[in-house]
Amino acid sequence: MRVASLFGAAGASGKGGNFVETMISKARRNEVISVVDDMRMSPTYTRDAAEAVKKALESGLPYGVYHAANEGACTWFEFAREIFKLTAMEANLKPIKTSQLHQRAKRPQNSALASTKLPKYGIRMRRWEEALKDYLIEKGYIR
Repeated sequence: MRVASLFGAAGASGKGGNFVETMISKARRNEVISVVDDMRMSPTYTRDAAEAVKKALESGLPYGVYHAANEGACTWFEFAREIFKLTAMEANLKPIKTSQLHQRAKRPQNSALASTKLPKYGIRMRRWEEALKDYLIEKGYIR
């Protein structure tokens, strides 16, 4: 089961939390928030990924590689913009290019995953925007 660009209640301990929490923290501190607008990915709520894995195991799917990602794709900048739209937070959000980050590890420009095989077995992933909204409700950022 392949997943990517995860966000969830527990966060990623090795990465210092998750992107959503980082964006909200930076906005609360009135920081300038620079986010890449040329890398596409599929934001995926950990709750949805876990549910897909559980259903896949219970269904006894044939052996193979499956993508469990929320439906749709966006850039990291578009993801950040949606976070601020849903929370109605004021943020000083600026788009930047990946080349401006000067990262050691080269990242793919498009790491979006499409969950094309799971629906054939009745396992559907919802849109990332809907999943993000539920995450923000769960965390108490919106009602």
